[in-house]
Amino acid sequence: MEGITKLIEADLHKLELSIQGLLTTKIGFIKEIVNHIIKSGGKRVRPILIMLTARLCGYKDEQHIPYAAIIEFIHTATLLHDDVVDNAKTRRGSSTANIVWGNEPSVLVGDFLFSKSFELMTHSGNHEILKVMSEATTALAEGEILELLKTSDADTKEEEYFEIIRNKTAVLFSAACEIGGILGKAHMKKKISLKNFGYNLGMAFQLTDDILDYVSLDTILGKPIGTDLKEGKVTLPLIHALKSADEKENSYIKRVLEKTNMTRRDFERVRNIIRKYGGIDYTSTVTKQYVDSAKVFLNIFQPSPYKDALLGLANYMLKRET
Repeated sequence: MEGITKLIEADLHKLELSIQGLLTTKIGFIKEIVNHIIKSGGKRVRPILIMLTARLCGYKDEQHIPYAAIIEFIHTATLLHDDVVDNAKTRRGSSTANIVWGNEPSVLVGDFLFSKSFELMTHSGNHEILKVMSEATTALAEGEILELLKTSDADTKEEEYFEIIRNKTAVLFSAACEIGGILGKAHMKKKISLKNFGYNLGMAFQLTDDILDYVSLDTILGKPIGTDLKEGKVTLPLIHALKSADEKENSYIKRVLEKTNMTRRDFERVRNIIRKYGGIDYTSTVTKQYVDSAKVFLNIFQPSPYKDALLGLANYMLKRET
């Protein structure tokens, strides 16, 4: 990521200033909660995608900076809501906002960020971008609801899992890349290519997240590994294992998913079953397929440092550790 961020170092500095400048409210408590999560070490992948794709399309102005801040606001709002729904305790190595301030403030500040984002977008007057973001945030909500409905459901199908991650993660990546194309006044084929690049990249990003929850370390991941299993999230490594596991193993996994308090031993046993049936390797293969597909959609663009950075970002999805 270092080489990528170096290329847009000036834009990233402006982004941080823009985040603070656009976060206008008379209620200091709101800023306190937002800054707690925004300044906790996020990778800024979605804002970076807007910056790189806009520059790739020859955009010379500065309007991509506030849009990059807005997409980070929307992402932050989803994190605040997610942590309440999941009763999460840590994120990026710090206590979550719901643990520090409680569920009600976290939900309401998340609502504020959504509202603020759309207020800021109406000021810009770009109806095409407003449409893209409206559709993306609607899909986000649908993804979160579907994920909630499938909680602890060991019968979750691959297609259902992919629908969840498409909505809760990939659509925002896709929207970020499409916004870059819109700002750069790219022709339709290029805008569609960027949209598809972002979609495939987002799918790979979430698949990697789901792998890391079984193979990383608490200290590296910034939260306890096994969190997905503890929260009843049935992700692809587990879905693949469940298809091959015997009746006894299936029954055990179902009991763990339904437990209120999963033990470390429970997690280790489930992880061993996943490894036994190749759940991690299978998910890694699928992740690489999405990364390869993402890179193909950049073929329409001429060589440039920004194209190289986007290709590098795609490759980063296969080796990231957090």
